[in-house]
Amino acid sequence: MPETTKGALELLEEMRKEREDLDLLIKGLEKRLGITSEIPQNLGEKAPKPRQNISLDSVPFGFFHNLSQAAAAEKLLRLNPGQPLKTSQILEVFRRCGVETNPKNAITILYTSMKRSSKFERVAGKMWGLAEWYPERRRKQEGQEDLDEREE
Repeated sequence: MPETTKGALELLEEMRKEREDLDLLIKGLEKRLGITSEIPQNLGEKAPKPRQNISLDSVPFGFFHNLSQAAAAEKLLRLNPGQPLKTSQILEVFRRCGVETNPKNAITILYTSMKRSSKFERVAGKMWGLAEWYPERRRKQEGQEDLDEREE
């Protein structure tokens, strides 16, 4: 057996042993963060994406450091994919994480920055989600714009 193949096989065996330790470490960290995931039983089975379920109360101080409000809102929404939030909920998390906001018109400023960005979609009346979560809605709006242009 060539030396390179033997070395590769030894490395592979070491990595397989470490994988068990890493799986335990990952599982413990996911539990601490409130994330659930299933590890496949056999190697041929593809693991499902972890379903993140992170409490808004667990977002650490400084999590949004040096981000604009729109970028911070996007980062927050990505923590719980598919779960839209109200403007007031987003603002409350910002405040708990140390983001300085103007107390008089903070909601208006946040609302306006999200409304102007194409990354956000207003859903369920008063809630915000990421536009990428609603591809059908975006296509429908683009189709409506095409119809409006043809009528002119």
